[in-house]
Amino acid sequence: MLVVCKQSVDLSTRKKTDTLPKEDEIILCAFCNNPVTDPSKQIIVNNSFHHIFANPHGYVFEIGCFSNAKGCIPGSIASSEFSWFIGYSWKIGVCNYCSSHLGWIFSSKSNEFFGLILEKLIFP
Repeated sequence: MLVVCKQSVDLSTRKKTDTLPKEDEIILCAFCNNPVTDPSKQIIVNNSFHHIFANPHGYVFEIGCFSNAKGCIPGSIASSEFSWFIGYSWKIGVCNYCSSHLGWIFSSKSNEFFGLILEKLIFP
């Protein structure tokens, strides 16, 4: 029986990431293995990197906060409705290669960060 894990990477990608120096480690899109961000971009927002939220439809998301995610681009217009972070509007964030929904881009007048769905990322 063959078991396929959504967050696994093919052998050639695994070998490449295993040989990278620590400062060159990357976090990948779980759908297409596109580079999204790196561990050094993890930040604390509201006293935590990790947050669990439910949207108005009842879907629960576990997200991590990042100061930058070059592999994640806006996939919607900004909205301030139902924002999980007071004072921030949000846009849907999608992979810049395969357009998979990776999370949200949160913006305030003075700051921006990425709230990325942890199960949609492959960590080094």
